[in-house]
Amino acid sequence: MVKLEYAKELVHEAFPAPLIESDSLDVDSIFVSGVPFWQEQLFYQENGGVRPWEFDRAKACRKLGKQMTALLENLDAVLRAHEKPDPAIVRDAQGLFLSVLFWSNGRPVKLDQLEQAVSELELKPLNCYDRLTYCLKRGNTFLGFRGLNELMLEQRKLIAKQG
Repeated sequence: MVKLEYAKELVHEAFPAPLIESDSLDVDSIFVSGVPFWQEQLFYQENGGVRPWEFDRAKACRKLGKQMTALLENLDAVLRAHEKPDPAIVRDAQGLFLSVLFWSNGRPVKLDQLEQAVSELELKPLNCYDRLTYCLKRGNTFLGFRGLNELMLEQRKLIAKQG
């Protein structure tokens, strides 16, 4: 296993570089568990990937939404049992929300200047950056989970309203 080195645009304290066998990952997959922002990584480092934020982003956001629903159900069950959630699942859920947020605006995720990048998005929940920051810092808590869930629901509504 090799530690994936994220492109500089994807470096953020909430998303440490994962240990992976990068040559075994599907370059066409829009979601890779344990490797948030896989398509952005390919885009920023190799100018490759399938660029779902450019081509049929509504379909890509729906696919990510289904993945997110499964992850949120898992997190809900774990937190209701008063157990600590797996950090990898929390990161996957946070990464999925960020992907949906940026892709629905026709852009790849950009974490290195997150506040500025979020402020430039047209389609986003109210007070998105502040709420997102809380969720990124406290994603393993029930309140952080609820906040992330609400952000995702609001973004889905905005996408549906736009489409």
